[in-house]
Order: sequence, then C-alpha cells, then structure tokens
Amino acid sequence: MMTIKQIMLGLSALALSASLAPAAYAATDTGTLTVKAHIGAACTLKTKDATLDFGNLASIGDANHDAETSITVQCSKDQAYSVGLNDGANVGESSRRMKSGDNYIRYGLYQNAARTQGWGNYAVIKANGNGTDQKIPIYGRIGKQATPPAGDYIDTVAITVTY
Repeated sequence: MMTIKQIMLGLSALALSASLAPAAYAATDTGTLTVKAHIGAACTLKTKDATLDFGNLASIGDANHDAETSITVQCSKDQAYSVGLNDGANVGESSRRMKSGDNYIRYGLYQNAARTQGWGNYAVIKANGNGTDQKIPIYGRIGKQATPPAGDYIDTVAITVTY
C-alpha cells in the first residue's frame, strides 16, 4: 500500500513534468489587413517637343501649303481635359507668324483636316481620358501670300493641357 508521502511525491513529480511540457495553443485571435491605392486625377503631355514641318518651299505665293503633326496626351480614365495652343512667339497682324530675321510667314493651326476649325488658347480640343496615350492631330496651313526672302522660318507655340 502506498503511503501518503509516496502519493504526494508522485503528484509533485507529475506537476513538475506538466510545467516542463511545451505549451499547447488553444485560442486564436484575428484581424484584417487593409490594402489600398488612390488614383488621382492626372494628365500628362507626353509630347513635350512636337514639330510641324512645312518642308522646303520655293514659293508660298502660288498656293496653300499644308502640313500636319500630332501630340500625345495621357489622362486618367474618364478625366475631362482640354488642350490649347497659344498664338506663338511671333504673333502679329492678328495671326501666327514664323520669323527669320526681320521677315515673317503667316500660318494657321487647325483642329481638323479641312482646316476650317482654328485652334488657340480658347478654341481648344476637349476630350475625356481613357487611361492610355491619346494622339491629337494638329493641322497647319501656310496660306497663299507674298514669298519672303530665303531663310529658316520658325515659331514656338506653347501647348497647354488643362484638367
């Protein structure tokens, strides 16, 4: 028969071995991870330096001379925007002009290939972004006028995207 002392020793040993055993996980707790992004309204003029080149002309007194180019704009999807072109660095006589020295050639910029819809700061292209590059054509015309002296005629027109 076991004595009380032996029983107590056995229970102590059992308690000691239980305290040395690895802890068992019996409870859990949960939470959430929030993942987010903000897409802001944005437009980027991708074409920083476009060129409208009428080429080499012997005369501008014989007929109209046309050229075209395009610029590229990228705006957020469904973002309304407008593109305007200012009057250029050599505006005068109520028209855009290219300059070489003290000489000028008048020209126009248009929104359509028929060259009936002028383009300016207030006569602008209005569109909605689609999230990808959008090409916008620019049509130019040197109207029939007296041919100035030979030279390289240049003007600089600012492009403005408003959104």
